[in-house]
Amino acid sequence: MPSPLRILFIAGAGAVMAACATDNATSPVASSRAAAALVSAPLSFGATNSSFVGNSAPTNAFVPTGMAAGESSGDHGGPGWGEFMGGGIGEAFVGGLGFGPGIGRGPFENFGRREAGDSDSEESDSFDHSDNCAFSATANRVDCATITRDGLTINRSFSFLDKSDAVQQAFDTATTNTVNIKKSVSGTITHHQTVTSTVNGSSDLTVAGLASGSTQRTVNGTSAGTESTTGTRDSVAFTASRSAGDTTTGLVIPIQNDHPTFPTAGTIVRSMTATVTLSGQTPSTSSRREVITFDGSATAKVVITHDGVTKNCTKPLPHGQLTCA
Repeated sequence: MPSPLRILFIAGAGAVMAACATDNATSPVASSRAAAALVSAPLSFGATNSSFVGNSAPTNAFVPTGMAAGESSGDHGGPGWGEFMGGGIGEAFVGGLGFGPGIGRGPFENFGRREAGDSDSEESDSFDHSDNCAFSATANRVDCATITRDGLTINRSFSFLDKSDAVQQAFDTATTNTVNIKKSVSGTITHHQTVTSTVNGSSDLTVAGLASGSTQRTVNGTSAGTESTTGTRDSVAFTASRSAGDTTTGLVIPIQNDHPTFPTAGTIVRSMTATVTLSGQTPSTSSRREVITFDGSATAKVVITHDGVTKNCTKPLPHGQLTCA
């Protein structure tokens, strides 16, 4: 599939996933100011589809702290070895299900679906013609009108296929098997009174195995996003930049009725980089890469490289604590 600058997904029950998606930290792995910027995802990830648990509300934009006169350091709490960066990892990507009407139907069940009673969120992954969307016979996709949320401009388009890969003009609860959602987001917002962030991001996510009778989901996608921030905090001028992205390849999640399941194959590769510069000081930079591999066992293998230090970790599926050797 195309791989634009973007940000991946979360199907159907995004609010539930965000509430459940992080693992508790055990200890910080870096002491630079920039490491703190890796704890949450750039703002664009709250409006796109990815394994990151993002939030696009302006109050979630990163700003360094502890910069008052006489303080030599601050923000020393980066993501620990016992947690995932970027707000955590989305529940659907590890097979976990939250509470509510989606349980029993498998992860990503609501991806591209609009059901009775579903909220009409401006950032929704569900589709309905009432959203001012139209099917293009040229592109074989449904394009939706641009929307604006919290100062960010968001564009969405959908592709629907049945089990024979025939194009459909809308989601059908019985026959639609594969959904692709592409999103892009951009904009400049002011937050924390005088701080300004410019945001860009996109995602391209495909979920197959949605048709009635399917026994597993297969997920592939990519996302990427950037956030550039300037402002003054504690009377100190600063600049901060963050970039993040992920690639999900061949993620296979069997469907088991009425209880959580977990992926049996596939990989998720996630990365983030941040740079923070205080006026008159040397820039602080931190980076992290997480490679998550599913091999059919009940434990995911996770390799984390943070600022040049690599550790081999494991995560019992779907909700076990991430631990590193």
